[in-house]
Amino acid sequence: MIYFSVVLPAFNTPPDILRRAINSVLNQTYPYFELIIVDDGSEPSLDTIVKEYTDERIIYIRHKENKGAGAAHNTGIKAAKYEWIAFICHDDEWLNNKLEICKEVIEKEKKYKIFFHKVNEINDKKIFKNITYYTGNYYKNYLFDINRNIQTSAIIVNRECFSEVGLYDETGVLIDWDLYLRMSKRYDFYCINNELSNYYYSPLGITHENTIMKNPDAGNDVFKLYIKWKKEIRKYKLAKKNWSMRFNAMAYFYTQNHQFQLAWKLYKEAFLLNPFWYGNYIDIFKFLFISRKLR
Repeated sequence: MIYFSVVLPAFNTPPDILRRAINSVLNQTYPYFELIIVDDGSEPSLDTIVKEYTDERIIYIRHKENKGAGAAHNTGIKAAKYEWIAFICHDDEWLNNKLEICKEVIEKEKKYKIFFHKVNEINDKKIFKNITYYTGNYYKNYLFDINRNIQTSAIIVNRECFSEVGLYDETGVLIDWDLYLRMSKRYDFYCINNELSNYYYSPLGITHENTIMKNPDAGNDVFKLYIKWKKEIRKYKLAKKNWSMRFNAMAYFYTQNHQFQLAWKLYKEAFLLNPFWYGNYIDIFKFLFISRKLR
């Protein structure tokens, strides 16, 4: 029998949104799981919402203060008592047959330790990304910054993997990206080709740039991720090129928002990564002109 530990980190989640996430887990057709809700220092506490439920599978843990997304995920992992650990973001929603389908695949594909599935991406309407996911190794995809992101609410991990590669980083790096890089150095990922959860684009994401969580350890700092993986990135020409273009685009955004110091740091790193790309020269020249004009 396979049992799942489901980790749901939440911070200042509106009641209806949190209920949507909780209900989507409790309504699973496969009932063998525990649901660990980690309240990351919400004000007011989320316990009044959780107390609406009498399901004995729910475990509620509250941080006295906001510690950030990495710490919230890790609290749930440490509290988990089952072999397979799944995650659901507080503003996402599982389809009711998710665990049933995942359980069948896990039983069949015994050599894999990390599974994920496709998602429905929802804004004002359903959007299905035209991305081809595959079963295999994702290390270079994440190192090269290729846009093939696995959503947190879609991944299921055997707890053995955390023993091997460690838990989520709590220093503020882009936590999912960092974890998947570490895991993909050791493990292949198995793709379940079913859409089994709804991913909602909203400012409620625990690591969203506009979230009311301003904790510096929140887990959304791309530059911290780059610094951590810089030596690996610099081994590959394509990785350096892609990261240079990413930093160039980020620097342009910060320039437009008059955050000149941050923009300059990103432009410099973009240039060092790819000094022979003419786009860097053009954009740095534009930056110097604009920044002097607007200062």
